[in-house]
Amino acid sequence: MRRWGWVCVLGLLGVAACKKDVPAEAPDAGAVETGPSALTEKEPNERPDQALAVTRDSVVTGGLAAEPNKLDEDWYRLAPGTPRIADVTVTGLPGGDVKLDVYDQDRNRLVGVNSEGEGKGERLPNLYVEQERWLVVSPARKGMGGAYTLEVKYRQPNDGEEREPNDRAVDAAALPLGQTVTAFLGHSGDEDWYRVELAGPVAPEDVPAAQDSGAQAPGAPAPGSTPAAVPPPPVPDETPVIDDNAAPSPTPEGTFGGGEPPAPPPENAAPTAPIGELGGALAAQVVDAGLPPEPEVPSVALKIELSAVEGVRPEISVLSAAEAPLFTLQGKEGEPLALRNIGVRATDRVVYVVVKGGWTGTGKAQRRTYNAQVPYTLTVSQEEAGAHAELEPNDELLKATPLTGAGYREGFLSPKSDVDHYVLTAREPVLAKVELSGVDRLDLTLSMVEPPQGDGLKETVLLKANDGALKEPERLNNVACSGTCYFRVEGSFRKVNGKFVRDFENADQPYRISVTTVPDNGSEEREPNNTSDRAQDLTLSKAVRGTVYPAKDVDYYRVDLSDRPVRTALTATLLGILKVDVGLYLHRLQPDGKLSLVQTSDRAKGDQPETIRYSAEPGVYVFEVRDAKNREANFQDSYQLTVEEGE
Repeated sequence: MRRWGWVCVLGLLGVAACKKDVPAEAPDAGAVETGPSALTEKEPNERPDQALAVTRDSVVTGGLAAEPNKLDEDWYRLAPGTPRIADVTVTGLPGGDVKLDVYDQDRNRLVGVNSEGEGKGERLPNLYVEQERWLVVSPARKGMGGAYTLEVKYRQPNDGEEREPNDRAVDAAALPLGQTVTAFLGHSGDEDWYRVELAGPVAPEDVPAAQDSGAQAPGAPAPGSTPAAVPPPPVPDETPVIDDNAAPSPTPEGTFGGGEPPAPPPENAAPTAPIGELGGALAAQVVDAGLPPEPEVPSVALKIELSAVEGVRPEISVLSAAEAPLFTLQGKEGEPLALRNIGVRATDRVVYVVVKGGWTGTGKAQRRTYNAQVPYTLTVSQEEAGAHAELEPNDELLKATPLTGAGYREGFLSPKSDVDHYVLTAREPVLAKVELSGVDRLDLTLSMVEPPQGDGLKETVLLKANDGALKEPERLNNVACSGTCYFRVEGSFRKVNGKFVRDFENADQPYRISVTTVPDNGSEEREPNNTSDRAQDLTLSKAVRGTVYPAKDVDYYRVDLSDRPVRTALTATLLGILKVDVGLYLHRLQPDGKLSLVQTSDRAKGDQPETIRYSAEPGVYVFEVRDAKNREANFQDSYQLTVEEGE
């Protein structure tokens, strides 16, 4: 009996153990939601406390009364329970114009959507509902009404997705550098604000060293500054080597500091073109030769990439923390924007990037573009070029990016209409060699530009180099600079379908503009000297060297014999160069300012010398040096001109 008792006990324990291993049945979860709720608007619903709650995906059937004295408003409470993105769509009113308005819990209006016309619906594709929002459907004008259908779809918020409303700085979405956000320009009044936080202060090794281009050789450090690498000399018969480690720009104004006050310019120094008047701002950039400029913190360059959206003409702006505009650009409808080297101040810790649809149409048909169906993507990152980067906007002389006398900048031509200006400021007379590298898909033009010389006048192009074609470099030699000199980089024009257009751009590969300077001691030509009124004064018996570059370059030299009582015997000798058949031409300057040719020497014998012997009556004479065939150029080799008294 005792044995059978233990068997029963063990059997009962086994049964209990088996029951313990069996999972409990799940509780009944109720009916599964398989689609949107079908709701019907219920009057009165003209106040928040009367609003119909929309807690899940829903389709609401409603109607607006056409009342002549007031607008009928239908209020809805969006309350999904957890943070959601709501896609809200309302159909149009038959013969009427419908609009959507969104309010917060305190009845503050957050956003209004009324982009379409009569009979058409409205959509807000990405309204962020953290707790609850009030949505109001109403006619755009009194006396309108009719039936409508309101559809609300909720979805989980995703990282990297815009959340409306974000049309103010206080509501701006944080956009880390290098990350991409997906967003909509969902209606005509839509503005998307993004807050971009920049890196900390610039490291000391990244701050450009000050340099005095007039008092020392290129690349030599100013007193108290970090020594800069000296560019290697040009290799014979090859393009001069550009040192990637050359010292960057010392200050945003491109000034040269340090050293002793400069000596007065030599008597034969070419006069520098006046700076002109640009509201007084350009004149303020000229450095006082007696006081070294105060170094300033360099700027930071940003890269902004905006994808294309069909039907949208994008407009993008960069604002400071105080919402002051730093950069603004409108693109072309349906095309992306790739903006490079957008300059912001390194002292700014925060900037705002604002995206909105640009205007299209004229008159009453003018409107801002938008697309509630297709999103765009936006990425903001910091350029790798650092202190050597071009700083946009620099499409005006007033906003020119500074250059140094022994450094370089890297820039981009994008979009196609982009024009970049650079400024070189020297405290003493210098001669500058400006080199512009070639870039794939680009035919570049390099120019020296003189600012307007009065109100209502335009700038003057003093020199222009466009010898190269696609991918080929451009250069300007022996540019005289004493004060402030401006240079322009732009795409060349080409003929397409009978019209000259500038349709070059490359947002992926930068060009490099570099400058090297040497003191102007009078032994080299001073460009621009391509017109008789800019002719360089010659000292008799003192040789001067120059280059025939770019193609069709003409160099004029002036000899003043006005104070001579009798004729003067002159012997001019021109030593030739390779590739170019240099010719020498002697003119007499007439009282009306025109030139009268008196003698030539252009045998076109290659690098053989040309000689002119002439008995000159008292007066002013101008020697002209150019390619006798007016078609070749040589940037590397220099001719030599010497004018002496006697046979």
